Amino acid sequence: FGPHKVQGEQVFYESEGGLTCAFVNLRPIVKCHVLVCPVRCVARMNELNDDELCDMWRCANLIGSELEKHLGCDGVNYAVQDGSAAGQSVAHVHVHILPRKVGDYERNDDIYDELEKHK
Repeated sequence: FGPHKVQGEQVFYESEGGLTCAFVNLRPIVKCHVLVCPVRCVARMNELNDDELCDMWRCANLIGSELEKHLGCDGVNYAVQDGSAAGQSVAHVHVHILPRKVGDYERNDDIYDELEKHK
């Protein structure tokens, strides 16, 4: 994951085609904060080929839906910080999956401030 080594036991999901993996964020901002990323290390979304892009979002949708069911949460944020100006701190494109409960933040968008703090 960029310059950080993700151990095999940290990865809990790999897509059928082997293009995408998912693991729990080691610095979570909410319970079960998950990162979904392509196996191939590229910094930006526009560097992904169509198969990788579709697979990453298909996996994010699948994992988000399963987390919602498993946790009984009220919703899910899917967040991408694409480029350093957008707050990206690891040069490996990834989707944050953030399970949400009603009232978990005073203002709903405060979660984005939390993401920014965890650079």
